[in-house]
Amino acid sequence: MIKRLAILNFLSVILAIFTNFFAQTGRINNTTIGELSDKYSNLFTPADYAFSIWGLIYLGLLAFSIFMLQQAYSNGKYTDFINNTSFWFIVANLGTCLWVVAWLYEFTGISVVLMFLILAKLLKIVVNNEMELWDAPFKIIAFYWWPICLYSGWIAVASIANMASWLTLIGWDGAIFTEVEWTVIMIGVAVIINLLMTWLRNMREFALVGVWALVAIYMRHQGSEEMIAKTAIAGAILLFLNISYHGYINRKTNPIHRFLTGLSK
Repeated sequence: MIKRLAILNFLSVILAIFTNFFAQTGRINNTTIGELSDKYSNLFTPADYAFSIWGLIYLGLLAFSIFMLQQAYSNGKYTDFINNTSFWFIVANLGTCLWVVAWLYEFTGISVVLMFLILAKLLKIVVNNEMELWDAPFKIIAFYWWPICLYSGWIAVASIANMASWLTLIGWDGAIFTEVEWTVIMIGVAVIINLLMTWLRNMREFALVGVWALVAIYMRHQGSEEMIAKTAIAGAILLFLNISYHGYINRKTNPIHRFLTGLSK
C-alpha cells in the first residue's frame, strides 16, 4: 500500500505539471491562465513575474514525491509520512488540475471554492505531521517541509487573489470601502496570516512566499497606486524582519547552521 501511495503521489505531481503546461498553450477554451488573469485583473494581483514561482514549487513537489518513492521502495524510516500525507497531497494536486480547467472555462466562483479546497488540504498535511514543530533531520526539512511550505504559502496568497478576481467578475462595488481600500485590507490580511504562520508554526518559508508576492504587488503599483505600493512594500519589510528575527533566535535548529557547524568541527 505504501508503494502504491508513493506512486500516486508522484503521478499526481506529473499530472499537475502537465495540466499547467498544457494550459499555457491556449488549447483549453482557446485562452490561457494569464489572459484570463488580465481580463479579471484587480489591484491585489501581483506583477506577472511573481507567477514564475510555480517553477520552484513544481521542482519542490517533484523532489517531495521522489523522496517519498525512495522511502517506500527502500523501507525507509519515514514511511509514516506517506500514510499521513498522500490522500491530502493527491487531492490538492487534483484540485490544482481542476482549478486550471474551471479558471479557463471562466467558472470563476467554482475556481474560488477549489482554491480554498487546495489550501485546506495542504494545511491538513501541515497539521497532521506537526510540520516545523519538531527538530527534524535535514532530509525531512529539505524534501518534505520546504516543498509543502512553498506550495501552501503561494496557494494562501493565490486564494486571496482568486477571491478578488471573482468579486471583480460579479461587479461588487466594495460596499463602504473603495477598491484601493479593500486592496490595502487584503494586504493586511495576507501579512497577518504570514506572521501567524511564522510565529505559531515556525514556517518561515511559507512567509517568504508572502514577501515575494507583496514585493510583486509593490512592483506593479509603484508610480500609479502609491497607497497600495507603500502598503505592500511596508508589509513585505515587516514580514522579512520578522522572518529574519525568528530565524536568528531559532538559529541552532536551522539546518544550514547545523551543517556549517558540523563542517567546522
